[in-house]
Amino acid sequence: MEPIYATGMAAKLRSQWDRDAGLGQNHNAVKFLGQDYNSLKAHCQQTRTLFEDPLFPTSASSLGFNELGPRSSKTHGVRWMRPTEICMRPQFIMDGATRTDICQGALGDCWLLAAIASLTLNDDLLHRVVPHGQSFDGGYAGVFHFQFWQFGEWLDVVIDDRLPVKDGKLLLFTRRRVESSGALCWRRPTPS
Repeated sequence: MEPIYATGMAAKLRSQWDRDAGLGQNHNAVKFLGQDYNSLKAHCQQTRTLFEDPLFPTSASSLGFNELGPRSSKTHGVRWMRPTEICMRPQFIMDGATRTDICQGALGDCWLLAAIASLTLNDDLLHRVVPHGQSFDGGYAGVFHFQFWQFGEWLDVVIDDRLPVKDGKLLLFTRRRVESSGALCWRRPTPS
């Protein structure tokens, strides 16, 4: 049996009802693993602590498998540092984002980096995925969030800003290195 699609007035009404209900809107995003960005940031600011994501440990297992897995020589000696520990004045997005800001490091996430680079071509789409108001300036709490469309809904994913560093070099970096850290905040594996 072929699917039936609404056309004309019925389609317009259904679309309007969905919009009114917030369906497909990123302001109505599902909090990934129950983490609420605003609550976490407020708590860190109130306690004067930097966020450390308990759901994403700073360990070799967070870097991947095989070549960068826990038993790989490439992950021995990796330290996790915040951009504020790596350079004097880190910037989340510096002078706007462009696709040439992003370069692949050792993590092998070229598919994700290509998608992020494509987002830089459209500011509205970029800021749908990378919400405004995130920086290392006033209110910095070591917590950032991104929104991804997955399986028909927006997910709001919270991360801390600790980055894997080995021998003084980032395992993942942007063309401008640490000064522009937005592209450094990479994906968290989905729990199985």
